[in-house]
Amino acid sequence: KTLSQGDLSVRVNETGGDEIAVLGRSFNEMADSLQKSEERKKAMTADIAHELRSPLAVQRAQIEAMQDGIVPLTVDSLQTVLDQTNFLARLVDDLRTLALVDAGELPLEKNEIDFVELVEQVVERFQPKAVQQHIDLRIAEVTCCKDAIIFADSDRIVQIFGNLISNGLHHTPENGKILISVFEDDSAVYCSVADSGCGIKEADLPHLFERFYRGDKSRNHEFSSTGLGLSIAKHLVEAHGGRI
Repeated sequence: KTLSQGDLSVRVNETGGDEIAVLGRSFNEMADSLQKSEERKKAMTADIAHELRSPLAVQRAQIEAMQDGIVPLTVDSLQTVLDQTNFLARLVDDLRTLALVDAGELPLEKNEIDFVELVEQVVERFQPKAVQQHIDLRIAEVTCCKDAIIFADSDRIVQIFGNLISNGLHHTPENGKILISVFEDDSAVYCSVADSGCGIKEADLPHLFERFYRGDKSRNHEFSSTGLGLSIAKHLVEAHGGRI
């Protein structure tokens, strides 16, 4: 009765080994699950509010400054507003993707695709940015069949690699490397994306795929990233029956 009234912290005693004790343990496990779900929901709402607040504040300040004549109405000043608008659009798209994943309704247009060829296309797409940043981006090793065919949604696979390579470009210093390897083992195809950047702190590894998680709490908000990319990539991999 207490649980039904909204107190998710309530638990029952689990003494004994009869059916009532088993029922008590099941009740407590259910209560734990409900409480954790509610905590995640509250944290998610707070995170979304935080992520929306920063770009909206920048956008509002820039527009008000242009209205007051403090900032001239130029292409450059409008670009700042456009950058925030684009970030908000990406954030909404990412949130929608995660909502579809959570609901088990993420649409996948699966077809037979050449995995190696697809990876080559993604790498080629990021080459101009890599050259601009003086980063050696390339496929370093392919030890599987050239025609490694997988059954997948090509757009979603591109989205996964796009996120990983974008992260690599962001965290790899000038004259660094981003090396991609594709190999085959136990009738499965694997791919690794390794860069020569600063790496990830060991304490951050367990939280790597959590939504909105940022290891360096002191760094400023980055409008190039919504903080959801790795979480989405993980869910997309699992939606294809793969693993990270």
